[in-house]
Formats: sequence, C-alpha cells, structure tokens
Amino acid sequence: MEAKEHDPELRAAWFRKLANWRADQLVFLDESGINSKLGRRTHGWAIKGQSMHAKVTSGRTENLSLLPAFIIDGFIAIAVYRGGVNAENYEDFVRMQLLPKCTRWPGPRSVIVMDNCKIHHETIYIS
Repeated sequence: MEAKEHDPELRAAWFRKLANWRADQLVFLDESGINSKLGRRTHGWAIKGQSMHAKVTSGRTENLSLLPAFIIDGFIAIAVYRGGVNAENYEDFVRMQLLPKCTRWPGPRSVIVMDNCKIHHETIYIS
C-alpha cells in the first residue's frame, strides 16, 4: 500500500490549501532525534602508506529529542527531551510553550503545521 503523501491528488489538494495562507501565519512543528555518536567517524584519511589512527568509544550514548516550532523569522519555541518525545511531552509543549505565542485565525502564527506522527493524533486540539 502506498503512503498517503505519495498520492498526487492529496498532495495537490494540500498545496492548494497551503496557497491560501500567508507566510506569517504558518508555524511548523516537528521533532528531531539526535545522538552524540552521530558525528563520530568510522573511516578516515591518511597519507599513502601510513595508517590512520583514531580512538572510537564503544557503548551506547544518550539519545536526545528536539522539538522546535519554526516561523518564517526563525523559531518561537523549542524544547529538548532525554530519549523520545511522547504524547504527554508533545501536548505539554503545544499547550504551555507554543500556543501562548500563537494568535487566533487569521492572525500571524495562527496555522500550526505538523506531520502525521501517531503522538500528534493523541494530542488534544484547542480551538
């Protein structure tokens, strides 16, 4: 089964809807995961004929989740969590940090755009 975002008709409908909003009305919300091992190299460069030496630590490192809310001028709210973002973290962030910085439609920062992640479905939406 093909994902909904690959459906050309649904995609075209989304872009028609998006065209009705001004840039200053949009707030984009999406979590990202980071880990301190992400920047570690597994390969390196050395002069021909010489070995490359580097220390590589073993073991697990802590995962962090970043939850930013972006607007056209930068970001208006951000949170960092140890581990993953769950529905409770997400809802608290939206209620306590994001919504106070948004305005009612049709004002600036009045359209919050988020992906279709399961934890977003569990969030209580406020009109």
